[in-house]
Amino acid sequence: MRLSLRLRVALILVFLVSGTAVADELFEINTSVRALGMGNAYLGVADNADALFYNPAGLARVSGFNWTIADVKVGLNGTEVLQTVNDIQGSATFEDTVRAMYGDHVWVGGGGKSAFTMPYFGAAIYNHLDASVDVNNPVYPNLDISVVNDYGYALGGAIPILPTVHLGTVIKYIKRTGSRVPFGATYIGSLDPNNIQSEVEREGIGYSMDLGMNVAIPGPVAPVLSFVWKDVGMTTFKPGVATLAAPPRQLDEMSIGAAVKIDAAIASITPAFDFKYLNRADVQLGKKLHFGVEIGLPVVDIRAGFSEGYYSLGAGVNLGIIRVDAASYGVELGEYPGQREDRRYIVQFTLELGFDPSLGIFGGGSGSGGKSGSGSGSGGGGPRLKRRR
Repeated sequence: MRLSLRLRVALILVFLVSGTAVADELFEINTSVRALGMGNAYLGVADNADALFYNPAGLARVSGFNWTIADVKVGLNGTEVLQTVNDIQGSATFEDTVRAMYGDHVWVGGGGKSAFTMPYFGAAIYNHLDASVDVNNPVYPNLDISVVNDYGYALGGAIPILPTVHLGTVIKYIKRTGSRVPFGATYIGSLDPNNIQSEVEREGIGYSMDLGMNVAIPGPVAPVLSFVWKDVGMTTFKPGVATLAAPPRQLDEMSIGAAVKIDAAIASITPAFDFKYLNRADVQLGKKLHFGVEIGLPVVDIRAGFSEGYYSLGAGVNLGIIRVDAASYGVELGEYPGQREDRRYIVQFTLELGFDPSLGIFGGGSGSGGKSGSGSGSGGGGPRLKRRR
């Protein structure tokens, strides 16, 4: 039986092939490349459009009016992706397609958004893709597939309840296509694409809510302590008109974080720490830890950190309304850090306009990197080429 065009495209875009279940990888789809370079420790740092996906309380620290016209990212886990795609395209049948992937290890990701933020408010439209395939051929072969594409809208706000305490919330409308399921030896033995296609083509609509809180401790450097509860009460999806089954539900996640911004003469230093999945006893401790640091210079940001036991590196270049960020980071595919790493590489291009309260253009908006002027959380500064995030 020949592979359908939609499933073939999914498998070509898809990523990740090896010998453990996809379920062991912690699923997170709406990520920031800046955050990934910092070990994905970002709850206390986000004070721009990324706050809609990391910590809505960060909207209270947005400065000025900011329009993210386009924010596009794409990533993969090495040049072997191209060879695997070539093998898949050359497979005449579904059986050939699966067999061509035995032993491969491929990851690809991407997405984009457009957003508007101002102090205490943010809104975005986004489309993000996360997909993976895990094929192995031991005594009990498995075909683990994860193809998830989210198209949605996010609307968030924050309020100060005390001078140093901010609360925030964001509500998302999500149209999700795909699923994350393992196929055991029975499916591998029959190699029937219809069973797999029915899972890949699941479609549903859901509504989610995230809550966040930031506490700024008074002092010379004023560290920020954060608490975030994502997908409050769990996010479920209702099946679409064309499908009988909806995508699986999204479990809720509780996390705490801490960050501080230290301004020096020609640079700023931002260390951060996150402890995620507080409410998940099934997640091993080492996979919950994230910490990193960003050094902001006038045009370039340099980042480093650790996430799930693996190092991460990142950099950003800010050219006014245009920003480019890149990162390399590791993801644990097994049950605990050090079992099986997937090293990934991702780049992000952002086109953003920022306006101060008098509507003077100051370039890259509150989301820009670098060490020009005061930080976006301080509310200072006037027109400039760019502002530090």
